[in-house]
Amino acid sequence: MYQPQQPRSAVNSCLCLILSIMTAIVVSLGVIILIMYFIFRPRYPEIRVDTAQLTSLIVTSNQQYLTAKWDITFIASNPNKKLDITYNAVSVGVFYGEKKDNFGFLAKPHIQSFYQPKKSKTLFGVHVEVVDKLVGSAIVKGITDERFRGSVKFGVVFNAVIKRKGLFQPKERALQVTCSPLNFVPSNTPTWVLQHPVKCEI
Repeated sequence: MYQPQQPRSAVNSCLCLILSIMTAIVVSLGVIILIMYFIFRPRYPEIRVDTAQLTSLIVTSNQQYLTAKWDITFIASNPNKKLDITYNAVSVGVFYGEKKDNFGFLAKPHIQSFYQPKKSKTLFGVHVEVVDKLVGSAIVKGITDERFRGSVKFGVVFNAVIKRKGLFQPKERALQVTCSPLNFVPSNTPTWVLQHPVKCEI
């Protein structure tokens, strides 16, 4: 029995309706994802050196060796409203001067991983020590001259692999910030103290 075909205009209208619905769904999903990204937008933590002390500072001009101990207190701030942060593979490198590329690291110890809830601050201390480390004449002369002038500059590089966790979970990221210059000045004791807190820069 002969079945009459539907008019072509009706078929086209049906296809247009399906395409419109699919387009609306895709656009809606895109808008939802975009809104979620801005709500849960991942931000890097903010690191600063709050206090620091330098003790046992000894340089030998003839042999070009350095002995020193740094006790550094960091404050890490998690600015994310919806994401917690875990810090893994954490290390702290101390260098002389204002730029780490000038002389390299004097020491670079690793410290324990730690966890930080959203919108919180974490205070942690790091002890760094070198004993009779051969550093060369440039560093020995620089430290000697700065001590004579009343202040000695060092710097710190903080490294970590951070994992942010929440409803929206970004990939792990390597974080490296430089805290410089750390300007140490004499105190009433043999200890040199940090003149003022220093914000670390990415």
